Amino acid sequence: MNEPTQYIHAALLPFLGVLRIQGEDAAKFLQGQVTHDTRLLADGRTLLTACNTPQGRVIALMRLRQTEDAIYALLPADLVDRVAGHFRRFVLRAKVTVQVAADLQVAWVGGQPFSETLAPDGYDATRTMSAIPEAGSAQLVSVDYSADRQVVAAPGAALRAMTGLSLSKSLPGIEDEWWTADIAAGLPQVFRPTSESFVPQMLNLDLLDGISFDKGCYTGQEIVARTQHLGRIKRRTFRYRLADGPAPATLDGLYRDGTKVAEVLVAASRHGAAEFLAVTNLDACDEPLTTGDGRPAHRLALPYAVDGPASGRAPAAP
Repeated sequence: MNEPTQYIHAALLPFLGVLRIQGEDAAKFLQGQVTHDTRLLADGRTLLTACNTPQGRVIALMRLRQTEDAIYALLPADLVDRVAGHFRRFVLRAKVTVQVAADLQVAWVGGQPFSETLAPDGYDATRTMSAIPEAGSAQLVSVDYSADRQVVAAPGAALRAMTGLSLSKSLPGIEDEWWTADIAAGLPQVFRPTSESFVPQMLNLDLLDGISFDKGCYTGQEIVARTQHLGRIKRRTFRYRLADGPAPATLDGLYRDGTKVAEVLVAASRHGAAEFLAVTNLDACDEPLTTGDGRPAHRLALPYAVDGPASGRAPAAP
């Protein structure tokens, strides 16, 4: 019996990469390396989590998904080699291998267009397929990236057969569009320039179900737990908008009366403006802030509450 044809929208995400953690000790090994409880992977869920230095600084944020053959980690492409090397230093006698999954390509798939404004004339992001393969199949790793976005990683031939996408070019503007969606959702991201700069709570990971506080020991756990239980969280991630001009670079500062009180985490340009997330001193999050070139940064609301003077709420930007 033929499966009904489904219409999907798809786009390559070349700025995301994948690690394959494989072997009978894979889940146990990761339990000692990341902030979330990897036992929950057996339920088929995707876990947002962080791997840290022994000092509790976030090396990378990743989304984990378990299949029949391995656990896969989705993270920014500029950090896959670094995280693979970090994990390998802790393997010791564990029956596990850590590989950069260079055989997989990453794409967004969905039933609705990610953005109608992105595609130039002649570029059609709509594809048809007879069926979406099962998430645990050998040909596909499916990751629930956020509440409304699904990502798949698959060998190039399988991805092309499933979506009809060209593997030689990506949708123009997709990277800015992707990070804009993250910023609106208050989802932090760590790239190579910001790796090892922040503890997980500065990135609101405890507010996003990215940390288990009762799972036991993992690398950096002592610092993360102490930060949480002693209430020493003095910096949090907030969302901002610049009315015009280019997006700031990661680690660019925001200033209050000439003093740097925030650092840019992830930024994106859209329609001539820029939005970004910045790790901000709590005592400055309600104050007027400017970029290094003098542009005012308007704080926007997040979809979840953040501890601080305004509990994450912000007036609408002008």
